[in-house]
Amino acid sequence: MANLRATIRLIRFLLSTVFYYSVILFGNVMSIFGADKKGWSAFARYRWGRSVSKIIGMRIHIEGEPPKPPFFLVANHLSYIDIWALFSTAKGTFIAKSDIRNWPIAGFVLATSGLIFVDRSKRSDVTRVNAEITTHLTPTQGIFLFPESTTSNGEGVLPFKSSLFQYPAQEEIPVSTATITYTCDNKEVDCSLELCWWNDTPFPIHFWNVLKIKQFDAHVTFSTEKLLSSNRKELANKSYHIVANHFKPVNQKDIHEKETGSITV
Repeated sequence: MANLRATIRLIRFLLSTVFYYSVILFGNVMSIFGADKKGWSAFARYRWGRSVSKIIGMRIHIEGEPPKPPFFLVANHLSYIDIWALFSTAKGTFIAKSDIRNWPIAGFVLATSGLIFVDRSKRSDVTRVNAEITTHLTPTQGIFLFPESTTSNGEGVLPFKSSLFQYPAQEEIPVSTATITYTCDNKEVDCSLELCWWNDTPFPIHFWNVLKIKQFDAHVTFSTEKLLSSNRKELANKSYHIVANHFKPVNQKDIHEKETGSITV
């Protein structure tokens, strides 16, 4: 039964991805005639996020108010699933690790639909991305960033790297924060292992196992506090503490008690 569910979901995922990718490409063509290419793409990614969340059985619960573009938002990082969770709550694009380009299908789509890719191992590339952010932060599109620069097993939040906070520090742009965690109703499902992507499991195998899960919950907490500082390390440190203070380890059930509002997509 689980394999049948995964097969059907994979087909729906592929169809959804092709459709919204086509919408983005159409927006690129329409930009020749004056359409807002970035706003169009951000809306398509928003709808794609909501579609994929529904397809994979992810119920999204929101606490706080998602930011409106333009925004610079940082969040903790547990899995590639985080991307769809954030896409479905706010209209923006990601600063993402360059190895995401290697994901089957989704990697190609993301790489050609307006995401900003960075190779953190190269100092010059971080400098390039900080300069490029200004063209992607618009009244119709915000920026998402995972400053941990890697995923974790859901036990806690890893320290934030400060390098990509240079742009909001330099331009004195408010930084918003979001905290992400997951719970599973089925006690036989280990969320930390099957949703968080932190070990050596290849992406296709991990994603297949996610598709087999009947339903799970993503909890996204948006802080009301907007951070301003001309010091990138201070911004990174303050953002980290806000996210860490809101974080509950993956699988911790009593997170539901905190919810003040929710949407299911």
